[in-house]
Amino acid sequence: MKGVILCLFIITISFCKYESYKPLTVVKYNEEKALLGKKLFFDKRLSPNENYSCQTCHNLYWNLSGSNQDSMEKGTLNPPTILNAAANYLFYSDAKISNLKDQVKESITSRIELNSDNDKIVDSVNNISEYKILFKKIYNDGINFDNIADAIAEFEKAVLSVDSPFDRFISGDNNAIDDSAKKGFEIFNNIGCAACHNGRNLGGNLTQDIGRERISALDTSKRLRRVPSLRNITKTAPYLSHGEINDLKEAISFIGNYQLGYVLSKDEIDALYSFFLTLNGKKPRILNEY
Repeated sequence: MKGVILCLFIITISFCKYESYKPLTVVKYNEEKALLGKKLFFDKRLSPNENYSCQTCHNLYWNLSGSNQDSMEKGTLNPPTILNAAANYLFYSDAKISNLKDQVKESITSRIELNSDNDKIVDSVNNISEYKILFKKIYNDGINFDNIADAIAEFEKAVLSVDSPFDRFISGDNNAIDDSAKKGFEIFNNIGCAACHNGRNLGGNLTQDIGRERISALDTSKRLRRVPSLRNITKTAPYLSHGEINDLKEAISFIGNYQLGYVLSKDEIDALYSFFLTLNGKKPRILNEY
């Protein structure tokens, strides 16, 4: 009887340890719409001067990052990865959007993103014969701004980078990550990282008051910031809202000190880095399709 009680106690403790996290899994999406959205995502002809696309800033083939370090200019916002964005509930650094399709619409019309507008992008799409055929086939009402955003949103649903070693670990495969990563995961929980970076995306779904003294000069009125996802974090340099830090270990040290008031040792930083490596998922299937 004592053995049974002990076993149940261990199971309960293990469950509590991982209950803040959930494996990232594929979500349902419309395949035809997603493939159409992929074409739109990569098409430079949709920008005002036909010289850049969504892919320019959210590069899905460079190191499987979903971001693009080369697209940044000093003092500009750091483009977040598009990988796993569909697993978020909040979008943009100030969390001003809470719907995936609305995020796409904002990205199309924002002056610092695609810099188009409702009518302009509809005209651009209408002027391409291939899109006329595809939209007529997929959408009853053909080409309009809402359907353009809907197709790109379906594509975003398809670019989830699932089946990471960490996902397998919290699903019960104790050998999915090594001892160094396990130590990093323990540190991650013990020092308070998990208070913000939790759920299936390890972030991306709540905001934090970062304090006025830590705000960039570009955002003096914005103290609340969306907590970023940590999935694929080792591939998405540079870090912080404006790309102030290029090295992940330096970023780990900085965040530990300024956000948690904790000075991390070199061994702790190395262990956390090993843990972050386990958050890299597999290449989404749709990126292999045309």
